Amino acid sequence: MKSIAFAAAAAAAVLAAQAVQANTVLSDNFNSDTQMLNWAGDATFSSLPGPGNQSPNIASTDLIGTGFYDLFPGNGNYVDLDGSTGYGNMPYAGVLQSNASFGAGTYTVSFDLGGNARGAAAQTTQVWLGSTLVASLTLDSSAPLTAYSYTASTTGGNLVFDELGPSDQQGNILDNVSMTTGVPEPAAWTMMLLGVGLIGGALRRSRLDPVAG
Repeated sequence: MKSIAFAAAAAAAVLAAQAVQANTVLSDNFNSDTQMLNWAGDATFSSLPGPGNQSPNIASTDLIGTGFYDLFPGNGNYVDLDGSTGYGNMPYAGVLQSNASFGAGTYTVSFDLGGNARGAAAQTTQVWLGSTLVASLTLDSSAPLTAYSYTASTTGGNLVFDELGPSDQQGNILDNVSMTTGVPEPAAWTMMLLGVGLIGGALRRSRLDPVAG
């Protein structure tokens, strides 16, 4: 019986760990936004003027997709990180920044990123969370739209996607951005407490009944 109780306690602990759900603090697939060149952004992201671009006051990314410069058919809308403002300048080709600023902590940033799909030179996209460099990805033109996920700690700040250039109006393609931080749900805490209680009960029974097996 002792071994059964211990197994039950262990199972409860495992289930509790699995029940810990990520708390989503940012999510954007861009599908509800209006496609346009020099896209200014939406409720989640702002497309900032690229430093050094010939058009310094115009948003530095394009929003393209189904029926409008559709480079990755079947994926709805997505962001061309080197918009229609660049003329060979470095850095940057494009800057996409979250409207929200996040506090210090550990976050998981997930997104889809693909190559420029137009035969241009390989482009580099850097992902920043405040002053923390989360990832730096250099993709060939033919790189498929691929899911990436990174966990990083930060002292706080905005989520930023920087396209390093040169700004040739053919940037990497960004889609399905999300950011989460792990927070146990109430059910998870209940299961954890149940597991602890089962372990404690099994230990007490084993001390009271040393011949139990």
